[in-house]
Amino acid sequence: MQKNIIAGQEEQINAIIERICEIAGKSLPVGDTIGMIGRVIHMREIGTDEVSVRKQISGVTGIGFNDIRIDEILFEIEEQPEQNTYLPFNNSQFADLKSKMDKEGE
Repeated sequence: MQKNIIAGQEEQINAIIERICEIAGKSLPVGDTIGMIGRVIHMREIGTDEVSVRKQISGVTGIGFNDIRIDEILFEIEEQPEQNTYLPFNNSQFADLKSKMDKEGE
């Protein structure tokens, strides 16, 4: 079970790194990118100001400080992993409930 969790986390990190490289439009050093992801998460956890977070990303990726791509990278680091956490549900009751709720919303 623990191996599956670790493998899933590695896949998720690799996907985030690939997406960051796509956004940046170039290949980035994996170690630097992983470090940046960790620092950004830590900075958010301790309430670091937005300017410092953007500078961190800009410094590693080479993307301009005010470039909209910084926001896309922040989304990949902060929001995408959380959203992916809920995708693996393979539960028929959950699927049925979701289907019923979708029909009610129409």
